[in-house]
Amino acid sequence: MPRAYETMLILRPDMSDEPLEQLLNSQEAILRENGAANLETTNKGKRRFAGFEMKGFKEGLYIQMNYEAEPSAVATWEKGLRINENVLRYMTTRSDLV
Repeated sequence: MPRAYETMLILRPDMSDEPLEQLLNSQEAILRENGAANLETTNKGKRRFAGFEMKGFKEGLYIQMNYEAEPSAVATWEKGLRINENVLRYMTTRSDLV
């Protein structure tokens, strides 16, 4: 049974517009291939980290993705995020819990 999820991605702040769009399109395609629906992607912009660095960066580009998918699809997608050098951090939460 598909569940609603929200994933917050923190990407490298030095990504230009074209590589950023390619990355987001490829990640959306992976989710769709694994059965995700109602996919919404929001660019929250560049934000400074609070007193620490993440992989040598003091700020990051925040992207919010909301979608419905099977838990196995999310797990498969996250395996790819772990090895992507443009992704500094990510966090997925179920958003259908009341």
